[in-house]
Amino acid sequence: MAIARFENITVNRLTFGKSAFGEQTTTTGLWFATRAKVASVSNNVKISEKYRVYADIVNFTLNYTPNTREIVDNQNLYSINYRNFDWRIDAVRETDDRMNVILTCVRNDPLTSV
Repeated sequence: MAIARFENITVNRLTFGKSAFGEQTTTTGLWFATRAKVASVSNNVKISEKYRVYADIVNFTLNYTPNTREIVDNQNLYSINYRNFDWRIDAVRETDDRMNVILTCVRNDPLTSV
């Protein structure tokens, strides 16, 4: 029997724009804070000829609410802050009874030379 752990997360809204020089910018703003069931935390490393890429993956389970429905419909407009890192939403799964929403989130560290 697995132990469920609930941890604090914050859900952020993302706003995309362009700077005066034409560079794309992403602005992050707090939408709401909540607690989520955290599961399946994993860390991957992919090594190519020149670079190492580290990627963390985690699943967050949230109750189905109007706010989480908004995330399901527009997952590209939101990010999760967990353990002081920003996590991008990679995939969203609703349970069949619409009681829970499972967010699969990823965090990529910058490329590192081998």
